[in-house]
Amino acid sequence: MTESSVDANFQVSRQKLIFCGDVGVGKTSIINSLMGQKFSDDIESTVGVDFFSKTIRYKERMIKLQIWDSAGLEKFRSLIPNYIRGSSLIFLIFDITNKTSFDNIPAWIKFITDVDNSGTIILVGNKIDLKEKRIVEKEMAEKFSQENKYEYFEVSAKEGNNIENMMYKSIAGLPVFKKINGEIFDKDTIYKDIMKENMDTFRYQRNNLLNHTGNNIMNTDPTNISNLADLSNNYGINKNGLLTNQTKKKRKCLC
Repeated sequence: MTESSVDANFQVSRQKLIFCGDVGVGKTSIINSLMGQKFSDDIESTVGVDFFSKTIRYKERMIKLQIWDSAGLEKFRSLIPNYIRGSSLIFLIFDITNKTSFDNIPAWIKFITDVDNSGTIILVGNKIDLKEKRIVEKEMAEKFSQENKYEYFEVSAKEGNNIENMMYKSIAGLPVFKKINGEIFDKDTIYKDIMKENMDTFRYQRNNLLNHTGNNIMNTDPTNISNLADLSNNYGINKNGLLTNQTKKKRKCLC
């Protein structure tokens, strides 16, 4: 049974998520990207476990994501089971430029499932921006994921590629979203609805983004995050589609 609580009116749900994997694979950087923070090459290794909180909306409900960032160093491994227990989603991260981090995935899976096998494990290959240094081929990771029945995503924490897609597609599979007011929804529909309802929580208030003619510039598919990159250096948005610091002072940001 995952740690998920809903109030008497079924308006608020809390979902526990944890990021695991070897040291240096980019767990903290992925979380920082989700939280709308700027990428840095100087992030120190997590000591113990760090906590982040993010709230999203879905069909007039608030879902509070409790995000735990675990240390990859062996000496902190004994702390992690306390946070794995009751997790709805376990994001297991490896570095596509580091074969050892991928080879250690089976050991991590055993470690996680020995503690609590009720949560859903999501396999994530990070640092796809480092194409020339790639060692773990996509086909290899996909084969492992398919054989073990895990969903697999490839992301770049540095460039922000596929980060929100990874998070929200994974969240869309949680039981809390599947049935509301007696109506059952499929995962793809849930994912698209979550994306539409939460664009401003990880990007910007798109309703305030008008071009020089006064028309809203977001006239493309709101579920297609790649469109946001086209707004780089315009309207106070950086290359990752995130608000610049100057723009944040002028617009309400729910990051």
